[in-house]
Amino acid sequence: MPELPEVEAARRAIHDHCTGKKIKRSVVADDTKVIDGVSPADFEASLLGKTIVAAHRKGKNMWLQLDSPPFPSFQFGMTGAIYIKGVAVTKYKR
Repeated sequence: MPELPEVEAARRAIHDHCTGKKIKRSVVADDTKVIDGVSPADFEASLLGKTIVAAHRKGKNMWLQLDSPPFPSFQFGMTGAIYIKGVAVTKYKR
């Protein structure tokens, strides 16, 4: 299960590699445990073209501040991770 350092490592990776960049593609799971109340296709479409302003974290929850809503949030669950194209997977080191 991801702990606070792993979630902070993901937040930093987004901050370092994605802040100021536009979202060109997103993949959203078709699973009501992941997203509910909107179709994955509609949610993906709502993110396209948005600029990432910042990545925030409180405890094990992380969210993206975009240039306009929606502001997607993440709860990493048991094996969650963030993958950034062209960036090595960030691992926490003590």
